[in-house]
Amino acid sequence: MQISAVNPNFQGRRDRVDELINLDDQSVQRLAYLKTDRRVNYKKHRNITNTLIAAAPVAAGLGAAVFSKGKTKIFSKEVSGLAARFANGLKDGGLLGAQIGAVGLVGLTGAELFKNSESVRKFDREHPIMSLITVLAAGVGAIALTGKAAGKLASVEAPKFLQKMTDKTAKFVNTNKNIAFVKRNVNKLAAKVPDALKEIGALALYFAPGFLLLGGLIHSLSFRTAVNRDFNRNYSELKEKQLNLSRARQRELQIENDFLKTDAQNREDLALVKDPLKDLPDDVVEKVEEIRDNVEQA
Repeated sequence: MQISAVNPNFQGRRDRVDELINLDDQSVQRLAYLKTDRRVNYKKHRNITNTLIAAAPVAAGLGAAVFSKGKTKIFSKEVSGLAARFANGLKDGGLLGAQIGAVGLVGLTGAELFKNSESVRKFDREHPIMSLITVLAAGVGAIALTGKAAGKLASVEAPKFLQKMTDKTAKFVNTNKNIAFVKRNVNKLAAKVPDALKEIGALALYFAPGFLLLGGLIHSLSFRTAVNRDFNRNYSELKEKQLNLSRARQRELQIENDFLKTDAQNREDLALVKDPLKDLPDDVVEKVEEIRDNVEQA
């Protein structure tokens, strides 16, 4: 570990030891954080979490398209048939995507605060349950606000050009021969699948968005817990090193002091330093003390 990264004013081995011994707790925490940060592959874990979460809106849209029937309204236009299934998939997937985006914004804000604020990191270490509840509450609030905004947006009449585009797209989806061909083949294949497997597939598709989101959340929380655990271990190791170095330094000074006392002249010098006014006349001692008092008062 390069302690000089914290303070570049080290002059030699002894100065480096004394500097580490005298580091305050905040500096030790910063060193532990830097050591932890250097070992963590944030990109890898972030990609895993993002992939799981990003797949949830796709699964939600697919499930809505498969399970929905009848007509639906999108962009102020009522559509039916296969277009209605696509519309329901688009709406459900889009809503879940927007909600995930809102939660992601909350998480990004929290990550920046955790990275740049020592008080936030301290609160997270000392009160992990409260920190988690705070994040979850903020996420739930973001989801509720997004759902409310989506409801209001759906009640607003869409622009005329968007309505015309929706109408043309619905007609294309419902009348296109290629899409109809794919639909017929999918229906034929589905007819050959046993009912038990259909039910299992339907259940898997129905719960897939929740499982994907839960998987992303669990992975994110477990990763964060592992980082905190690694930080606490590094912090404890540094504090223990400080303590051991301090004890070793005290023993070193004691040995040096004992060695100095083995010489007669050194013993006399130490006695003189401890009591410099010894053996001086009383009037001289009083004068020296008077001068010292005047200096202290000044």
